[in-house]
Amino acid sequence: MNRWENQLREFDSLLMDLVERQKKGEGELRFNRSFITVSDLAGQYFCEKKVEMQHIHGNVETKEKILGTEAHEKLLEGTMKIKRRELWKKIFNKRPVVTAEMLLLAKYEDVVLAGVADSILFVHGEPWIIFEYKFSKTQIPFRDHHVQARTYGLLLRNMGFETSRLFYAIVIVNPRAKDDEKLKHRVYQALLENGPKEAVLTTKNAKIYLNRFVSRDAELEVEWAIEFWKKKREAIATKNPNKCQSCEYNEQCKKTS
Repeated sequence: MNRWENQLREFDSLLMDLVERQKKGEGELRFNRSFITVSDLAGQYFCEKKVEMQHIHGNVETKEKILGTEAHEKLLEGTMKIKRRELWKKIFNKRPVVTAEMLLLAKYEDVVLAGVADSILFVHGEPWIIFEYKFSKTQIPFRDHHVQARTYGLLLRNMGFETSRLFYAIVIVNPRAKDDEKLKHRVYQALLENGPKEAVLTTKNAKIYLNRFVSRDAELEVEWAIEFWKKKREAIATKNPNKCQSCEYNEQCKKTS
């Protein structure tokens, strides 16, 4: 049995166990969860109280969320759905492969983390670049963007992939360019010309922040976030009033403070 087959077997086993625990309602974490999503974990670095409100009151649609969903659907155009086993087989082939919305799932210590990365470049079975696209008028990445991408890197490492050469690219795109069909191609071209080194790159309609993945940074971020899910502390609200003013849970949050 090939190494990737062993990795995939462990992945499938963890996934099946997770599904069964969710069905039985056996979650040991806050809100009776049996795993933490990467989006929730990253959201804690934007405002942990907002993450709590989302789980208490449910998801509230906003113009920003709708735009983000539409833009990410556009990014999937031209991609092809394949079975997980076939995908992993391609990843460990000789030719480079770019995955789209690949499910990442692994344990960090005794907690299961799960997420879906926008896309990942694999070369000879190794992840080289994680791509995270953010559609925003503000052309700089925030802390939660870095946390999200770094947590994906941590998941890849704990899934058994070699991450010593891993970088992550946060691509900030002007929302008006969500229908730009050549966006991904220009991003790939810019990174190819830059090579494997940290940089801030500019291309039409987008700014690309290329960072080396440092596993210890990701570990510290995840360890802090897990404390909330294990009920070791209560949610910490942001101290930025601008975030509160634009938050869809502002009124509910005021009632609990």
